[in-house]
Amino acid sequence: MVNFVEEFGSFVSKKVSQPEEAQKWLLRSFRFYDFFQRHFPDRKKVKSKQYLANACMDFMLQGFLKPQNTVFVSVFMPCEILHGFGLSPMCAEMFSTYLNGANCEQVFVQKAKEAGISDTFCSYHKVVMGAALAGVLPKNLCIVNTSVACDANNLTFRSLHEIQDIPQFYIDVPYVKDEESVSYVANQLKDCVSFLQKITGRDFHENLFLEAIQRSKETISNMKRVQALRKDTYIPTDLTSELYEVLMMHNGLGSNQAFEYSQLLYEDYLKGEKQDGLKLLWMHTNPFYQKTIQELLNNRKDQYIVATEMSYDVWQEFEEEDPYRYMAKRLVYDPYNGPIEDRIAFTRSIASELEVDGIVLFCHWGCKETCGGSLLMKQAYEASGFSTLVLNGDGVDRENTSNGQLDTRISAFLEMLKRKNRR
Repeated sequence: MVNFVEEFGSFVSKKVSQPEEAQKWLLRSFRFYDFFQRHFPDRKKVKSKQYLANACMDFMLQGFLKPQNTVFVSVFMPCEILHGFGLSPMCAEMFSTYLNGANCEQVFVQKAKEAGISDTFCSYHKVVMGAALAGVLPKNLCIVNTSVACDANNLTFRSLHEIQDIPQFYIDVPYVKDEESVSYVANQLKDCVSFLQKITGRDFHENLFLEAIQRSKETISNMKRVQALRKDTYIPTDLTSELYEVLMMHNGLGSNQAFEYSQLLYEDYLKGEKQDGLKLLWMHTNPFYQKTIQELLNNRKDQYIVATEMSYDVWQEFEEEDPYRYMAKRLVYDPYNGPIEDRIAFTRSIASELEVDGIVLFCHWGCKETCGGSLLMKQAYEASGFSTLVLNGDGVDRENTSNGQLDTRISAFLEMLKRKNRR
């Protein structure tokens, strides 16, 4: 049987020498898939997850359809400011994820390698860099990125600024978590407004900005209401939806879509089933495209991901009236910023609150922050009574991982948790 996604990926890969054609075909495929999932939604997904898939596709399509009204951002960048200018964000990491979904990430990984980018560089950023070098990455209005949470942020976006010859604004987030750091970041966010005014030639509509800030606060409050239900309630989920939620809880915060998703998710949990399966807390990104992992965890009540830690990092409610300090606090006090002990403590608190059966720490290829701290994190979680699997793999480069090894290791981990629960 013909695998149409693989055939399409091969077709686009051959079109890379004609970047405008490759970009057009990617856009056509995304628009087709958008139409398909809106009119023929996946019935395994609850209403909130169906809405989430559509909303994330909207963000991706905007970057292709209206690049001059789109800002290319890093995943940790707070995007409420963009609402004051009527601009949309295009997330770098999500762009790579969608190229993987189109089965054509490999040609861009190769382009990056040919340009001298190291094999050990984050695969998400290798795909972005390769797409930019090939001329397939849409040339957005500008780049705005933060230093959180990895070295790749400090290298990729600076290079994209030079490759695409578009303006870049960089937000430096100090390692130290105190009020001085908050003020420092808040002042940079204010400077970002001036930067965007100059780039766009538009007025900054503070009322729209403040409305976005209020929606962010209400979205986070809704997600915390959901949190209270997750421990004892099951709703179907899948690896792709978990990644979509990461996008919505970062670059999507402040949007109508994120707020609507949080409300629909709460309603779905109110109608959910009583939980009686293995609950996993997943850390970091995930290999959503791998069939073996899909079969083990997608839409299964007996063993499933109850939460993804990378969505939770912004679910902190700060009593802060100043909108710039509010965004700055989210960055400075993010568990992904600062010492590894902060991330350990934060993740352990989630695991305790949700009473998870186990933790899967996914060490994505090239993520030095997660891979480097994996042993310390595993030791800390297991000392607190949480069985932990350190799972090495690649979140976006399908040629850089082993299906058999992942299947064996996660299957053995799940079986161990089941035996532990039977005692």
